[in-house]
Amino acid sequence: MPKIVSYSPVLRFLSNGVNMSICKATTLKKIHRFFWIFLLTTAPAISLGHAQETPQEVEVELATRPNSILEKRDTAETAIVANPFSIAQYRLNYVLPFSWVQNPNSLNAEGFNSNNIDRFEAKYQISVKLPLYLRDEQDSGLYFGFTAVSFWQVYNSKVSKPFRETNYEPEIFYTWQNSMHLLGFEFNQLQLGFNHQSNGQSGALSRSWNRVFAAAIFSNEDAFYYVKTWYRIPEDEKVDLQDPSGDDNPDITHFLGHMELGVGTKLGRVDVLTLVRNNLNLNDNKGSIEINLSYPVNDRYNIMLQYFNGYGDSLIDYNRHQQRIGLGFQLAFF
Repeated sequence: MPKIVSYSPVLRFLSNGVNMSICKATTLKKIHRFFWIFLLTTAPAISLGHAQETPQEVEVELATRPNSILEKRDTAETAIVANPFSIAQYRLNYVLPFSWVQNPNSLNAEGFNSNNIDRFEAKYQISVKLPLYLRDEQDSGLYFGFTAVSFWQVYNSKVSKPFRETNYEPEIFYTWQNSMHLLGFEFNQLQLGFNHQSNGQSGALSRSWNRVFAAAIFSNEDAFYYVKTWYRIPEDEKVDLQDPSGDDNPDITHFLGHMELGVGTKLGRVDVLTLVRNNLNLNDNKGSIEINLSYPVNDRYNIMLQYFNGYGDSLIDYNRHQQRIGLGFQLAFF
């Protein structure tokens, strides 16, 4: 993630937030200088181990260095990684108690059929990461990540409210932190790793695949951008559907594609995160779009509205076109 800088956007807001109507210009300059001296002498933890700078040096850095929308998240994440008793968010973490899906698949739970499956269900995602080896204080190193997403027929009393589908996604990846700035962008990090995704089922219900992936994240003051591509590791053809070995879903890349693009930004106080997948096949194009809108309740939690359209809403639905809209809560992400 981005290089940690020695100032806080919140504190900078305080230093500039004096009422202009009651202060003369000379008074403002003195107050501004006082805040920087106060911060640098009484809040050394803000610099997270970097040498303290003079107010003049800070002003020069602020004037020449492009800001990043990810600064607040990266500062908090560095502190978490340095704490051996904590783990960090990886992807979005949310609970959608109210979720409507257009065409839910009845294959993956005992007792389901097309007549008793409920279009209303709950969905939640838990995603964390922890360092296995850190090369330097800027968080470059080897990480383990884990993401689980579940689809729960919590309102379906006809079949005892089962979990319709759960997808598990462990991965191991190496992250290179960057501090390069070009054309107003900060190139935050590069990733290279191995990813496994499965629905934990067997026989005809089993869905799984393995990938090697590469990703890059870059940002500016207004938005961050995410580019990810992958190569699916080939598997042998399955001779029988009940055979535990062999490829469960040989055409999965046709529907889930070979790359994912993401954009995150703020519209006022609303956080917007959009993810797009595509198979890049002009003759038979397949893919998906997911839009996440969230509004802060406090510093930790956001109200969340999620919309999905396309293929791959879940692994059991990888080749089934879906629309979904859900409402709930998420942990603040950026």
